[in-house]
Amino acid sequence: MAAASLAIVAGAQSGLGILVPAAKLRYPGWLHGPLAGLELDLTPGGLAWLLLAMCACYLLALACADSIPIRAGLAAVAGLHLLFVLAPPLLSSDVFGYIDLGRLGAVHGIDPYSAAHTVLPKDDVYLYRRWRSDLPSPYGPLFVGAMYPLGALGVPAALWSLKAIFGAASLGIAGLVWRCARRLGRDPLPAVLFLGLNPILLLWGVGGAHNDFLFVLALMGAVALSLEGRERLSGAALAAGAAIKASSGVPLLFLLAGARERKQALTGALVTGALAGVFALIVFGTDVVRMLTSLRDQQSAVALFSVPNQVGEWLGFGGLTAGIRTLAVVLLAGSLVWLLRRTWRGELPWFEGAAWATAVLLVTSAWLLPWYLVWLLPLAALSADRRLRLAALAIGAFVVYTRADLWLGLPPPG
Repeated sequence: MAAASLAIVAGAQSGLGILVPAAKLRYPGWLHGPLAGLELDLTPGGLAWLLLAMCACYLLALACADSIPIRAGLAAVAGLHLLFVLAPPLLSSDVFGYIDLGRLGAVHGIDPYSAAHTVLPKDDVYLYRRWRSDLPSPYGPLFVGAMYPLGALGVPAALWSLKAIFGAASLGIAGLVWRCARRLGRDPLPAVLFLGLNPILLLWGVGGAHNDFLFVLALMGAVALSLEGRERLSGAALAAGAAIKASSGVPLLFLLAGARERKQALTGALVTGALAGVFALIVFGTDVVRMLTSLRDQQSAVALFSVPNQVGEWLGFGGLTAGIRTLAVVLLAGSLVWLLRRTWRGELPWFEGAAWATAVLLVTSAWLLPWYLVWLLPLAALSADRRLRLAALAIGAFVVYTRADLWLGLPPPG
């Protein structure tokens, strides 16, 4: 697995366009990063086979998890994380969108939630990001505010700071999974390997430097606190996660439904939510509500490789139709109601209900990106239900299949 990962990172250094989309216009030395001397000519088809090799090694490691020494397993997780942290931003340029938010506020004095940044000042970050510039930020105020000091550092320093922060957050999630598994009386190493060796988490998540790790870190902190009976702090952690990225809203519903002390969890969530709201109003004013517009627009968009869109393709409809979208929404709503009801009655631990709801959300959403699997992996790793881990693996297999199929059909570069 390390050899396949190293070959992918070396291929990114050689300039394979699909691996480092931020380098489409310019590939300076600071973007190559610390591994700049490591180069390997790699075709899109070669990338697909290396990804499949990573997946085969991952499945073999899971099958042999009971035989892997703890030190070897943890060293593999930490070493692969370090490798992908040191790689250029892989398979996404989103990290430059995060830097853009910080530079708009810290350098140019423009509120990232305001429509005012449709007229953009000149900035080096625009050579590397691929986001639309005429939309308010879809991220929560805690995350956007945290980008201000990083944006002031300059683009190269901000990039590598974020890569280090998100890589550390991923390892922090693995540490919390270890802690929670021990609290539940389970062997923690297989759970950590299930999460920390996942090729999608490593290649797209850590390699691409996505902020999803921050809200998932808050989520797993909430799980750990809840298992220790600290429900108020658990609710506070999830509310903080929602102020980073709205995706924390689904697990928060399940915590409030299934916490042993629901009033304490609600109190923690309300107090933290109020503090985050005050912070947002002080820093961004009422423009912060424009975030809801971006979230609505994102949910109405269609990702080429989402499950509903692919189902439409396979059925011969050419992609997502109104009927398939309606069916997906009904399935999601019905599943949420059923799972919340079971959680409220104590038939499911709240984090397991949240895991099933997240799995349904990933399958039914028309906007599915590979790193969204990070939302599900740590929860599935802790579950006593083997079917939940199989569901996470099945969603991951769908992601890998669609991308590998695409890359195998692409011509060699040049």
